Amino acid sequence: MNENDLLARFGLTPVADDLPEIRRLIESAIADTNRASNEPLKLLCTQLFSAGIPSDALPIYEAKMSSFDAGCSIDIQLVCGAGLEATEECLRSSSVPEAIELLTLLDRCKRAGDFAGFTPQQQLASYRRYYGLSS
Repeated sequence: MNENDLLARFGLTPVADDLPEIRRLIESAIADTNRASNEPLKLLCTQLFSAGIPSDALPIYEAKMSSFDAGCSIDIQLVCGAGLEATEECLRSSSVPEAIELLTLLDRCKRAGDFAGFTPQQQLASYRRYYGLSS
């Protein structure tokens, strides 16, 4: 599916009933090592980000780390749909090794200023502009 199909199907802020399908599509895209573009994966991560569920940080991080190009394309802020503090709290309570990796990365990114002035609402507004949607 391309970005236009994904936007038509789910919108930028999908309903809760669509989130399991979006997670499945992310897993499928990650598994596709021959994907021609990371734009659909980036949009799927943005759609998942918009739900604001702290535990979605890990699948979004997995998508970001799935290739060099995905790492460049998928913004680190997308792992924090629930907000930075709520995401960090969720990751601290996780026993998954990737949670520690992501916490370390978030700490480095915070020190680098990547989260200065960050709010999920402002981030989502920037994606509305990116995808040419009204705000």
